[in-house]
Amino acid sequence: MIQDIGRKASRFGALRAASGAAVLAIAVSFGALAPVHAQSSPAAATEVAKPITKGQKIVMATHSFNVFVGPSRSRDPSVTPTPGPLAALAAERGKAGHETLAVQMIGGSTPMQHWNQGDGDDSKNIAKTALAKAGKDLDVFTMSPNAKMPEEGIDLFGDLVIKTNPNARIMVQASWSAYDGKGTTPSVGGAGGGDFKNDQRDSITAADLDKWIAGQEARGDNYLIRLRTQLEGIDKRAGKQITYVVPSSIAVDNLRKEVLAGHVPGVAKQSELFRDPIGHPTTATANLVTYVWFTAMYRESPVGLQALVDKNDPNSATREKLLQQIAWNAVVGEPKSGVKGTPVKVGS
Repeated sequence: MIQDIGRKASRFGALRAASGAAVLAIAVSFGALAPVHAQSSPAAATEVAKPITKGQKIVMATHSFNVFVGPSRSRDPSVTPTPGPLAALAAERGKAGHETLAVQMIGGSTPMQHWNQGDGDDSKNIAKTALAKAGKDLDVFTMSPNAKMPEEGIDLFGDLVIKTNPNARIMVQASWSAYDGKGTTPSVGGAGGGDFKNDQRDSITAADLDKWIAGQEARGDNYLIRLRTQLEGIDKRAGKQITYVVPSSIAVDNLRKEVLAGHVPGVAKQSELFRDPIGHPTTATANLVTYVWFTAMYRESPVGLQALVDKNDPNSATREKLLQQIAWNAVVGEPKSGVKGTPVKVGS
């Protein structure tokens, strides 16, 4: 089955899998997109379902702008892994059975690199093996493409999920831009962000962020439109909606706006949301993205969750509520998230 789908890869050309040490250059340079007037798109129509009460069984094909929502990872074999922050949120809400079945992590990766992992030996491809093994027990398969869109691997994995379990959901993260869009390469590898420094993020204005958000969401040939369109092709082949967009990029940009406005307790500057020039998240950003995933996966508001509150930080409880509100608004604002609801006033 996997081999049959693998033959389709010849349509796209041969790409070799990246190593785990690949330089991370995730996501689209959204800042380069010009603002246009947002309009509703028939192509972005989505089904709306009730909240999901059953814990989800998950397989992840991921990179470092997303892997942190899953089980903890350590090179030290003496360290016992924990189920991770998304699992903690699910447990708090009584989602019995939540489990990450497998994680295939490739730094700076595209879905096509995940598809090619193992260089043709699918027994060495964690994601493909896990999908085949899970079969009808799988609930969610996740992907996190970066700058290239449409992306060949999304279709290949989509067809594999249709064959292994057409009732599973495919959830695809739209990530924030590495190097704030200043990278000299549009995707992984290459020269990265050149001399871009993390503190350069502090010069980004609210108007800049509004422009980035408008560019992602607007009708036309922009990233989210292209992502939705590609996913709708998979839905058409499946005969129903099985794909969903997880709008982490929108949430992160809106968090930066809140920092600029002085509304995020304990975070004074945008650069404090990132660990390095690439854009790896600090705790606040990582928690925000985890709330986005919880909202999209379980189709309910994360507001009120306490699992990620740091009791040793006097700012944490207020900050986590604000992050939860931003996450909820981002997900209900995404027409292909599968979640419908009323946006809330952030900070209320």
